[in-house]
Amino acid sequence: MAAAALTAAAALLTGPAPMASAAGAQGGGAVAAYGQKTVNLKQEGWGDARSCVVYSKTEVRCFKTHGEADKALGYSRATDPLARSIGTRALPACASGWTCLYEHANGGGRRLIFSDYYWHNLNEYGFNDQTSSWRNRQSNSYAWLARDEGGNGGTISISPNSYSSNLGAYNDWASSVAA
Repeated sequence: MAAAALTAAAALLTGPAPMASAAGAQGGGAVAAYGQKTVNLKQEGWGDARSCVVYSKTEVRCFKTHGEADKALGYSRATDPLARSIGTRALPACASGWTCLYEHANGGGRRLIFSDYYWHNLNEYGFNDQTSSWRNRQSNSYAWLARDEGGNGGTISISPNSYSSNLGAYNDWASSVAA
């Protein structure tokens, strides 16, 4: 099943044209709550944040650890059905109903999390050309990775309830996501 999901998810397709997205301050960039402050992810970077959750176009929250973000989203690896069935550490962690993008292979590095379906410009989140693995835990929704906001660079279809621990030739390729 995992091999079929990976094969289907990695197929390069032409898809819908992405649109610009993130709620931003003057000069662009998604503004996120991080602890007691706000940070513009594009202009100021992530600092020591490891996970940022995009709740909506106007609400983004960042967390110092993946564990803090997992707790906020109600995720536990111990109760993750796929993690229990395949028992792999390479499985990217992601809460049910969300799509998670990771900076490194095997769900490593920073994580950017989405659940509302519209095109997000990853540059606005300081995550352009940095996706190396992903997991889609949306049970009925495809997600899409795209090379540019015009869709001219192509798109990758991400099947519902699927993951990729390593994007291979498409490592650090995506500049937008619809999830």
